[in-house]
Amino acid sequence: MSVSAAGRTGGRGRLKGVALVVGGAVLFAVGLFVVVTGTGLSGALGMRVETFGRIDCHDARTEKGRTVWHCFGESDAQRRANKAERDRVAHEALRAHVDGVPRPAEIGRSRILFADHDGRTDPETITATQVFDGGRWYAHSSMLVGYGMIPLLLGAGTAVWGGYRLRAG
Repeated sequence: MSVSAAGRTGGRGRLKGVALVVGGAVLFAVGLFVVVTGTGLSGALGMRVETFGRIDCHDARTEKGRTVWHCFGESDAQRRANKAERDRVAHEALRAHVDGVPRPAEIGRSRILFADHDGRTDPETITATQVFDGGRWYAHSSMLVGYGMIPLLLGAGTAVWGGYRLRAG
């Protein structure tokens, strides 16, 4: 460990610089991951991207241009399965006098987070990304991209500051 003219130890400054660079890189990676999830770029990285229809958002307090925390929608596969299930129940209802009352239809819908909403009517379709198999769906929205920019920019600034500390130390 050497002592510089300013009275600081060079080893400690270098260690702080490395910690800042590593911490900044982690923050940058987290921010980049959130930004990519909130945009259409997520499909290129191997994440599952689907377009959902029959959107139903339960938040009536949404103002124009805001984001709804959760909505429900049907993908194309769910739409086909739900139609087949409705048809099955309708067909069995015709035979109710012979077989009894049919079981109710089991309709599958997906929960979608951070959906952009105009405040009046639910959107026709929402494109969303599923980060992990069987996980939640995150809508491609401006709010998600905005939240991702915070750690992205903080991480970049922290890493640059740590690099400066490394060079100065």
